[in-house]
Amino acid sequence: MKDEIRQRLRRQRAELPIESFNKMSSTIAKNVRESEEFKNAKKIGFYHSVRGEANPDSLKNHDKHFFLPVLSRNLDEGLVFIELNDDTEFENNKFSIPEPVYDDDKIVFANTLDLVLVPLLGFDKNGNRLGMGGGFYDRCFAFKKLGNTKPLLMGYAYDFQELDCLDPESWDVGLDMIATESEIIRVNKV
Repeated sequence: MKDEIRQRLRRQRAELPIESFNKMSSTIAKNVRESEEFKNAKKIGFYHSVRGEANPDSLKNHDKHFFLPVLSRNLDEGLVFIELNDDTEFENNKFSIPEPVYDDDKIVFANTLDLVLVPLLGFDKNGNRLGMGGGFYDRCFAFKKLGNTKPLLMGYAYDFQELDCLDPESWDVGLDMIATESEIIRVNKV
């Protein structure tokens, strides 16, 4: 079932006309920029938009520090982050996603970030996220299941990616909020 949903949502993203992609991405960014969570964050996890993902690039500014995820050499970690700057060089990872080239002393761990923009294929209003299926974000943020509140995880998505209900797996890490072109959805966790 999840594979069918993934295929449908991948196709919808891929078929977005460039004008719609740009307009919708820009509107999502505007909503994020106006949120208190973004205004209060200094260290923000970011991502490179690939294969039709909503693009957060217009959020970059000079009074915040942005960090891009890279596949960790330690598979248990899933991802680590590297600060983005004007000198950052990139190479494609095994999924053809551009990642910063880095030395180990430049690694920033997820629990030191204030806010992380999370790409996704689908979401529900309970903060459940349907990713690409690799579990990288879930492994990276597994410590949040222990009650850690930092960093805030903000899904970054188009309205059409909203699903009625997702049944999370035991290892899935929920989102704290989701930004779309219509709204910022804040998840009430019990």
